[in-house]
Amino acid sequence: MDGLNFIFGCFSFGLGACIASFLNVVIWRVPRGESIVSPPSHCPKCNALIKWYQNIPILAWLALRGKCANCKAPISPRYILIETLGGLLFLAAFVKYGTSGDLAAAGLHTLVAWIWIALMIVGSMIDFDHKLLPDFVTVGGMVLGLAVGGVDSFRLQSIAPAAWSAVGLAFGFGLLWLIRFLGSIAFKREAMGLGDVFLMGAVGALFGPVAVLVTLILSSVFGSIVGLSMVALSKTKFGKFVEIPYGPYICMGCLAWMFYGNELVSWYLSLMGVK
Repeated sequence: MDGLNFIFGCFSFGLGACIASFLNVVIWRVPRGESIVSPPSHCPKCNALIKWYQNIPILAWLALRGKCANCKAPISPRYILIETLGGLLFLAAFVKYGTSGDLAAAGLHTLVAWIWIALMIVGSMIDFDHKLLPDFVTVGGMVLGLAVGGVDSFRLQSIAPAAWSAVGLAFGFGLLWLIRFLGSIAFKREAMGLGDVFLMGAVGALFGPVAVLVTLILSSVFGSIVGLSMVALSKTKFGKFVEIPYGPYICMGCLAWMFYGNELVSWYLSLMGVK
């Protein structure tokens, strides 16, 4: 069985890298209103079509030494980083969800995790670049969570999965909407985009209300660290409003929950003296 898991693990990494390679196209084209199908992959500098063997995830970038094969224009290292990240996260999701429990549940949970990881990668990168979260990421995540009844180990057994997912969606959406509303009053400007509210709703739909609280705390910590670092590096006066996209930090918090949720809750309860 260990040998079989190794094979599936290799497959998971390869699949994740291949999907992330396609996600690079989505990240570049969708905000610009371009088709993700046509024209085929090409160099943005010289428009030379990229041959299939020049499109192999990770390996092609290394073989080309990060340059276009035709015009030698540099290819951003972000491409290989996203492909590697996709492979590693798909592998981690398989290890987390695909190697325990009955086969049907493990397969479903792994597939849902893969889909959500792909959506989070796209959403995070587009939010970083353009400060917007596409509806297919946020609304798509909510629909996915409701369709499968969520993937939540903390679900109360007396509540049906579909109802628990709906509660998580409402709690995630409502909590961040309230924070957005109060923040906008306090700062006298929009405190966060509505896309962030929908994204937290998706987290709740997929992983339940407990995940919303943990994700909110962790995303705030991650975002604060980055915001303070930006202030320090740019020598901006402390207290001046620094606009940073919040979506990527929600995704980081959600990833932490996906892979370490049980441990995080257990650690917190132990600090509170709860056994």
